[in-house]
Amino acid sequence: MNQIISQHGWGLDQSMWNKVKEEFIRQNWIWQDNNRGYYSDPHVKVNWIKDDSENNKKVVICHSLGIHLIGKEILREASHIVLINSFYNFIPSNNESKITMRTLLRMEKKINSGEVRFMLEEFISRSFMPNQVDIKFKSIFNLKSKQINLKNLLKDFQKLYLQKSTFSLFSKNTDILVIKSKNDLILKDYASDEFVYLLNNSQINKPKLVQIEGQGHLIDNSCIVKILKDWL
Repeated sequence: MNQIISQHGWGLDQSMWNKVKEEFIRQNWIWQDNNRGYYSDPHVKVNWIKDDSENNKKVVICHSLGIHLIGKEILREASHIVLINSFYNFIPSNNESKITMRTLLRMEKKINSGEVRFMLEEFISRSFMPNQVDIKFKSIFNLKSKQINLKNLLKDFQKLYLQKSTFSLFSKNTDILVIKSKNDLILKDYASDEFVYLLNNSQINKPKLVQIEGQGHLIDNSCIVKILKDWL
């Protein structure tokens, strides 16, 4: 059996994969969502279903901070990994680092205050630019602070500060697809470019890079489906 495990990014939930998930389930793939439980759904940790066949695929799909939110054993056992607007280090090592830090500290302050819902609305809206927010995310805009798991939200947000020097995430034999939006207003080019550089110098098989026009940090599911089908 072919399997997919998904990991959403910070401030999101598993609903971001709905149309992709439906398409692959229709093709008899086993799909599991690793959910961080920021909102109404509980925190769910999944793992690979045991399968003795060597020919079946184990695919991980991660968005943005997702590779730092999912279990490392899941990543290392994957045969294929899809990285969508992902990064290894979010904070730059150049003169932009102070600006990035100030932005993160402002956001963290809002997580700890009554402004968290408005901050999430701004973040999600900006993530979709230059496109409109998908309707499935608008329910988040109507949540009250007490309906948001602030502990998990803050704990995961603080992973953005970590500067990792030793790159070790995937098996060296893993096939990797990198999807990068050219209109991403959340992730800076230095972070995604550095990540691709690390992958090019660590993997036996060089990652495939697909760059998309007209999409933001969050990509329309129909675009993702087509790219995944062509690659897998």
